[in-house]
Amino acid sequence: EKGQLIAVVGAGGKTTMIHMLAKELSALGYRVVITTTTHMMQPERDCYEWENMPKLQPGDVIYLGTECGNGKITKPTGLSFSDLKKRADIILVEADGSKKMPLKVPAEHEPVIPTETDLVIGVLGYNCVGKCVKSVSHRVADVETFLQKKGEDLVTVEDLMEISFHKKGLLKHVECPYRIIWNRWNHEKIAWNR
Repeated sequence: EKGQLIAVVGAGGKTTMIHMLAKELSALGYRVVITTTTHMMQPERDCYEWENMPKLQPGDVIYLGTECGNGKITKPTGLSFSDLKKRADIILVEADGSKKMPLKVPAEHEPVIPTETDLVIGVLGYNCVGKCVKSVSHRVADVETFLQKKGEDLVTVEDLMEISFHKKGLLKHVECPYRIIWNRWNHEKIAWNR
């Protein structure tokens, strides 16, 4: 449907997934806006402030953001998601940060999901399975506490499931439809218990 806002939370490939989804939607003729409620890497081109947003044509993909240093952008000043829904077909929002790590649980202030969100996609990097918690986690202490594990303990598929489906995990603040994506999959078969 047009006029949809999709917020992406978690770790392990959120930005890449957003770019792939934008490319697919663009090929279908959707007018796509990519933005953030936290921070994301600044694109090399097609990045605008809210007040300078151009009129979108079918297939256009643009970014809305305000430079915040270190090659990153943050939510544009004055951005109204309600108004943006009238000007774009799909809005893709990076609503969480993970410093490129594949595993995380949200901190007290996270995620930052807009109230206008129609779908939340939770992302984790499957490549963390079988590795030590401390080597694959953003904010290691938070992940240790949530999973009741030590930094040297190995991450399991059950750990990813717990984070993916827990109200204090990736479901935190989610009040709309929700999907999960485990990126960096090695095609291993998994028995789902949920």
